[in-house]
Amino acid sequence: MSENRKTAILVFGLGLVATLLALPFLYALGLPSFEVVLMGLFGEGNAWALVFTALLVLLIFFGLRKWIKSTD
Repeated sequence: MSENRKTAILVFGLGLVATLLALPFLYALGLPSFEVVLMGLFGEGNAWALVFTALLVLLIFFGLRKWIKSTD
């Protein structure tokens, strides 16, 4: 297994662990969920919330892809 792939798997695993540890803490502090934020911004049943979420996911995906390619 290449070093780049090992690094990507390590970063993914650390991201999962950080999420599992941080989300309960943020929930205890009263931070609203992403669903509540989207409903507050766009209202219930609005298609723009889906577009916004898809763009956010694509932005993260392409940013990670660019970062992984730059570490080659």
